[in-house]
Amino acid sequence: MKFVAVLAILVFLFSPAAVVFADTTINAEVDKARITTDELLTYKLTVASTEKNIPAPKIPGFNGFAVISQAQSSTVSFQKGGMQTILVFAFILMPKEAGKIKIEPAVVTVKGKAYASDVIQIEIKQGSVRLPEDPGPEIPESDQPQYSL
Repeated sequence: MKFVAVLAILVFLFSPAAVVFADTTINAEVDKARITTDELLTYKLTVASTEKNIPAPKIPGFNGFAVISQAQSSTVSFQKGGMQTILVFAFILMPKEAGKIKIEPAVVTVKGKAYASDVIQIEIKQGSVRLPEDPGPEIPESDQPQYSL
């Protein structure tokens, strides 16, 4: 009886229908929906697929933000008889000005089918630190020799 139960479990685990996670998913998220111009925003994009090779997704342009830093990681895991590849992209963003900014969806195309993340709306309030609009007086020319490295 134990042999039949073990055999049934093995057949279930190694059959193609046993893959319980979705073929491909894409999810974008931010650490805060409301920030000030003094704060940084973390944008994280996760693409998971049962495909071995996932093409690079089309990352949104981050209009209204300066990209301060970015990182990427990939993981391959085996779960419930199937393989899953996970790509994670992280961006540290600094707002350029106050206002409401929309981060457009990221898109990845796997086997001819396009998958898109949701649109993310960020509300940015003016912070306490303001950069001067006038950079100040020009520095006069010096009689000293100029050196460059």
